[in-house]
Amino acid sequence: MFIFIGKVLYSLIWLFLVFNLIHPYPRPANVVANIGLIAFAVTHGLQAWILNSTMTNQEKQQDKFKVLRLFLFGIFEALNWKDKK
Repeated sequence: MFIFIGKVLYSLIWLFLVFNLIHPYPRPANVVANIGLIAFAVTHGLQAWILNSTMTNQEKQQDKFKVLRLFLFGIFEALNWKDKK
């Protein structure tokens, strides 16, 4: 339940940050949203890159969207994998 709530919250945060690119917020919120989007993209991108570099070719073929889900949901997706094992 905690992991699901975390994924929903991360989805809402991503929507909030990406919506700023389409329809910019007023000036102070615009700057904060842009910095947040950059921080989110960099940290989640690094997590996805590290996962992708440690996966074997067989694991990459079994689940092609694993890296994308980790990029979007971050630590909550990693916790979800831990619970499944």
